Amino acid sequence: MSMGPMTTAILYALLCNLLYAIGYALAKLLAADLDPIEITFLRSALVLVAAAGISLRLPSPATAWAHAAAPPRAWDQRLAGLALIASTTISVFGYALLPVTEASALGFSGPILLTACGALLLREKVSPRRWVAVGLGFAGMLVMLRPGGSLFGWTSLIPIAAALSYALYQVLVRRLRGVADANDAMVQGAIAGVVLLAVPALVVWRWPSWPVLALVLVFTAVQTAALAALSAAVRRAEVSAIAPWHYSRLVFALAMDAILFARLPPAEALAGALLIALGGLLLLRRPPHPGGSAG
Repeated sequence: MSMGPMTTAILYALLCNLLYAIGYALAKLLAADLDPIEITFLRSALVLVAAAGISLRLPSPATAWAHAAAPPRAWDQRLAGLALIASTTISVFGYALLPVTEASALGFSGPILLTACGALLLREKVSPRRWVAVGLGFAGMLVMLRPGGSLFGWTSLIPIAAALSYALYQVLVRRLRGVADANDAMVQGAIAGVVLLAVPALVVWRWPSWPVLALVLVFTAVQTAALAALSAAVRRAEVSAIAPWHYSRLVFALAMDAILFARLPPAEALAGALLIALGGLLLLRRPPHPGGSAG
């Protein structure tokens, strides 16, 4: 019995979030030996090398390289690549400094903060339901951070900044729909990473040992597969339909903390994560159509 497009999309979304949780847990392990800037630079360089190798099997490799160097709506694509590489770099910093579960939970605060900023700074109209969602999200962050608690400090802002960068990337990618595909976004992100991080990576460079380099290869493969799974999911269903399933990453992050770091988050961290997830899910829930039921 074959699965429908929606079921397939959900499975791809779950796979994406499992891979992201594994990838950033690997990044936390790598951060013990390499600077996050170097990790992201190496990842970008490896993606470019792989893309160049694949292009050699195409009928016209030169055409593929020219497309990468001067893509349609080039500056929009480059800006999207910049947002992606910024999100990746900041995320690696966040996971290096914070536990996996807490970093993942704080990372989901991006849409909630964007809603609040839109209302307060841009005077956008926000419904009472969405204000409740914003309130739940902020309450979750306060519960997790607790003034005076171990997470309270500037480091807790890092996964939030990563989430905002990734939200910008998603907005830019939607604007490029029909112009660029997932491969274009991946290549432009890799180009941005190599160009922008080459000099900073040299400043913090530490020669990786062979085991560490192998772990970088695994991290790159896992993160690239996560992006591919996300692309496969959004091709089969609307972004809003699969968005709630992204909160599965919290469950996978809990598993990574337990398996790789022998750590179970404290009760207040779990309570805060639950409030953030509830706020995000309420934010995603569509209002009922006139004459219809609230799904």
